Amino acid sequence: MIGIGTLGFLAPAVLAGIVALPVLWWLLRAIPPAPKTELFAGVRLLLGLDDEEREAERTPLWLLLLRIVALAAVIIGFAQPVLNPSQRLAASGEGPVLILLDQGWASAPDWAARRAAALAAVDEAGRLGRQVILWRAATDTAAPPPPVAAALARTALEGLEPAPVRPDHAAVLTLLDDARATAPAETIWLSDGLSHADATEALGERLARFGPLRIVGPARPARALLPPRLVDQKLTVDVLRADDATGEGATARVVALVTAETGGERRIAVADAAFEPGADTATATYELPAELIGSISRLTLADDPSPGGTALADAAVRRIPVAVVDPASEGQVLKLTSARHYLTEALSPSADVSFSALGEAIERGPSAIFLADQGDFAETERTALTEWVEEGGLLVRFAGPRLAGAIASDSLTRGPSGEAAPGEDPLLPVRLRRGGRMLGGALAWGAPRTLGPFAEAGPFRRLAIPEEVDVRSQVLADPSPDLEGRVWARLDDGTPLVTAVRRGEGRVVLFHVSADAEWSSLPLSGLFVEMLDALLALAPGQGARQPEADELAGTLWRAEQTLAADGTLGPAPGALDTVAGERLASGRAEDGLLPGLYARADSGPRAAGAPESLVLNLHVGEDRLAPFPEAPPGAVLERLGGAESIHFAAPLLMLAVLLAAVDTIATLWLSGRLPRSLGARRPGAAATTAAAVLAVLLAGDATAQDQDTEPRRNITAGEVSISAETTLGYVRTGNVQIDRVSERALLGLGNELTQRTAVEPGPPVGVDPENDELALLPVLYLPLTAQTVPSEVGLARLARYLAGGGMLLIDTQSGASGTGGASGAQLRAVARALNLPPLAPVDAEHVLSRTFYLLTSFPGRWRGGRVWAEAPPEGRQDVERDPSLPQFDRVDDNVSPVVVGSADWAAAWAMDERGRPMFPVGRPGDRQREMAIRFGVNLVLYALTGNYKSDQVHAPAVLERLSQ
Repeated sequence: MIGIGTLGFLAPAVLAGIVALPVLWWLLRAIPPAPKTELFAGVRLLLGLDDEEREAERTPLWLLLLRIVALAAVIIGFAQPVLNPSQRLAASGEGPVLILLDQGWASAPDWAARRAAALAAVDEAGRLGRQVILWRAATDTAAPPPPVAAALARTALEGLEPAPVRPDHAAVLTLLDDARATAPAETIWLSDGLSHADATEALGERLARFGPLRIVGPARPARALLPPRLVDQKLTVDVLRADDATGEGATARVVALVTAETGGERRIAVADAAFEPGADTATATYELPAELIGSISRLTLADDPSPGGTALADAAVRRIPVAVVDPASEGQVLKLTSARHYLTEALSPSADVSFSALGEAIERGPSAIFLADQGDFAETERTALTEWVEEGGLLVRFAGPRLAGAIASDSLTRGPSGEAAPGEDPLLPVRLRRGGRMLGGALAWGAPRTLGPFAEAGPFRRLAIPEEVDVRSQVLADPSPDLEGRVWARLDDGTPLVTAVRRGEGRVVLFHVSADAEWSSLPLSGLFVEMLDALLALAPGQGARQPEADELAGTLWRAEQTLAADGTLGPAPGALDTVAGERLASGRAEDGLLPGLYARADSGPRAAGAPESLVLNLHVGEDRLAPFPEAPPGAVLERLGGAESIHFAAPLLMLAVLLAAVDTIATLWLSGRLPRSLGARRPGAAATTAAAVLAVLLAGDATAQDQDTEPRRNITAGEVSISAETTLGYVRTGNVQIDRVSERALLGLGNELTQRTAVEPGPPVGVDPENDELALLPVLYLPLTAQTVPSEVGLARLARYLAGGGMLLIDTQSGASGTGGASGAQLRAVARALNLPPLAPVDAEHVLSRTFYLLTSFPGRWRGGRVWAEAPPEGRQDVERDPSLPQFDRVDDNVSPVVVGSADWAAAWAMDERGRPMFPVGRPGDRQREMAIRFGVNLVLYALTGNYKSDQVHAPAVLERLSQ
């Protein structure tokens, strides 16, 4: 290839033909030869006569120029000119080309550009006649891939999607030295811009020793999220980056989602994480109610969705394990007026509550213990509880008759803690005064007191104080110099109501009233629930801790849901094997484990407090993203996102064909073999006519070229031209490649319908459901992927289109595996927005399987998946049916408004401009493409004619009635 600026020629030797253009000029001027001049005396008699019809002595200059331009277009077209050519391989190189794709989670945000670059490299290798080693660093870690033909590598690339794991550079480095590995002559490494497991630099050096190395990195490395956590009652999540760690700051937007009862996801909050200059982490913070925080299922980056840019919320921000200990209700039936009942009702919405004696509760190790009216402790219980608090536990105590009695008898003693002051109980935040406080009685000190303002530094500072809460009895704190800093809530007269103190790594909190309604009306109010929720946010680990490896030993787990390439949760691919519990202890998806939700898969005994499900994320704890190391000497570095290569060979050859057609018409006209048109006597009329024909043809060609890259046309309410013929439509997604395949697919299907049936569709049209009129189209094709879900407005207009009698073919294009297309949550959201009827799998009984062809399966580019249509009605009594008929023959005259599948029919129907299939379908020699076309024919006829095939089963009964 040679280049002139941004223009290159893939076959420059053909340009030598331009040198022959002067010779061709001379030959064309000499053909036809000039007539020979002979003197004839009789010609004198004709002198003075004016012959209106004249013949050219030589080829006209305009026709000569036309022919020269056509020949030049042929020569330049066969030289294959390319604007912005991508030449990554040496033209004189030999041996296989290694295309190394990182293909991990960090490749997901720019996967389309990454795959396009790999396809360009494969095509270049194919033109040079070289084999390709397509190595996927994330999945090809068991054996080195062999060299294959470029066409096979392209087929594999077209269906490739990023994997929700890290690329294993260490495994690739090991396999490169394997005896079975073929040494590449050149390498193109499509890197994700990150360093993985300290093997990336060594891998680059090893590849450079094989031969020329070209590293193509992203414009900006992907960012990641750490698991969310609670800090001061706020949900926080850290964003990691490896780009511009020493440059200016940046901002990342993080979206919090919850799982609805119907199974879909809903966005509830968005927060920005601002990177400081030079920082590689930033924090996004959400101030949400505790019940909303507990319902969050995952957080994801709004701009760079990927498995690594998604963090699944685990038990740390969900339900907190707490123990409620009520000595007064031990061994008794739970009473609705007991302290245990009030505590259970208040804690259950936000925590996993268990009930036991104090010793059992300490052994279980909950995040918090709520202790109702405990007086003195046994020595063993006091020691164990004190150690549990100092190690980080949250102890919340409530007053009552037992505690008041212990104060009066002076039985509270100082425990082993070295942090409590002399004479101070380590299991109480303050020293308590002998004798309680009685309010509201005949001998009381005064009327019941209401609540005063909460301490600004305490956890209750944002709570609203209701006026109806009153306090009738309480235990009093003994005044001391440090009392002020330990009070979180007071009565209106300043008397402490809630006090707290830190003991070691934990806290002790005391409500100076009882947990039941005997001493105050606080347990009867909503404030009581809010106060306990605020205290739960102070529990160690903010929830259930991650089990240790020894606690998970001997257990088996299985993935229930895993993260897809776009960071959404979906069903685990296939039947994954069970996983030993020890491998899940770190909470990190590694060693072949996919990120997602794991559930117990064995029936072994469950220990008290043992989790039933665990979450694995790609990044946890102190993980950081490391930037790509320096390239080895001699390696060439590139970035994705450069100017796209544009090939001009096909337009130039088409121009040559059009000019040849104009030349033929002009030659016939000049030779008198065509009728002379009006005005041809005028000089230059032929040139004008030829120029007009050429302009029309070129305009038509330009329109066709525009349609290759943009949707064909819009449909407006006032445009009715398509109503003159049957027109198939497709929903424009905004993705140029998907829209082009949809257009070429419906064009190919229309050609097949014209050849095989009486239906002759016109050119297909692309529609924007938000703005275009849809009622004129009998069938709409919707390619539904994770990135092409229509907006809410578009879905609402599509629902009206279906209600008006239209048919929608929804194709997730993901194949039988269900990966790569729209997630289950997105499909359910689309189904709800379209108000779809109940669906059932289409089988051999359905009219769709015999509308024109008899079909038993409905393959597209993929096969094996189910096709869904409207289910037959059940329980109708107003229609008499023959129960012996199959169920789908009893659908009356209804036509399913929607047909849903995942076979990627567009790829099977799509034909290029030359009428050749655009994508490989099935194995060589089988009939998969033919069966896909037959399904398309059946679908269109089903939409146009309805269930007339079902009516044929009633023909005998109709004939019998007519004979009567």
